[in-house]
Amino acid sequence: MLSDSAFFFANSDEHIDYAQPITHKVIYIAGLGKVQARPLEKQYTDIFDSAKKGVILFSFGSVVQSSYMKPEMKKAFLEAFAEFPDINFIWKYEKDEDQIAKGYPNVFTGKWLPQNDILDHPKLLAFISHGGMNSVMEGSTKGVPMICIPVFGDQNRNARLLVRRGMGTVIDKMEVTKEKIVDAIKEIINNESYRKNARTLSKIVNAKPFSPSERVVKYAEFAAQFGDTGTLTTQGRHQSFMIVEIAYLDIRKM
Repeated sequence: MLSDSAFFFANSDEHIDYAQPITHKVIYIAGLGKVQARPLEKQYTDIFDSAKKGVILFSFGSVVQSSYMKPEMKKAFLEAFAEFPDINFIWKYEKDEDQIAKGYPNVFTGKWLPQNDILDHPKLLAFISHGGMNSVMEGSTKGVPMICIPVFGDQNRNARLLVRRGMGTVIDKMEVTKEKIVDAIKEIINNESYRKNARTLSKIVNAKPFSPSERVVKYAEFAAQFGDTGTLTTQGRHQSFMIVEIAYLDIRKM
């Protein structure tokens, strides 16, 4: 079914992803549904206003809930955040009843956060994320340096893309300690190259000739009118894995 499709919409961006040989059927649409940032509510503007050096956002998205972290990992983050009293931390934490931030005056939690709006604030210093593609795209679009802690799926690959672009760093989820978190934060906020690279990538992504929504609409309309024209289809789609394994075995050996 995939090989017979007129086009394939990929949730990625050609300026963030690795350069790779692909057919013209692949259309990059990462950032689809991106909305304009709105003014923050008072509870968030107060957090930014009271931060002497700035704010760091900490969110693992909607699927990976940080409330399920092991107690020692939660403690590592809290103790690391306490090392930066001039920075406020906004943490997406799903259980208010845990009172996770009690005793940590620079840590603010919420079950849901206006992530897009927070990322747009000029005083935001960094974004601690699991490395999901949507979060990576939001951070890249806003020009925010990122600290990624991949959990599963494509997140490790996404995080490495940011490292390659010079706008992020990675902490292994099995090696999360207070010291590693502190080191990562210091690296991101003290090394200006991360912010510079993030802003450069942001300008590139936002200046592309066509937005993701425009690409989807135009290519969907084209596909509805003409279907799979066949002109963009490579002969490789007819090759089975068995043929590839036998025919190219010698090439692999070389």
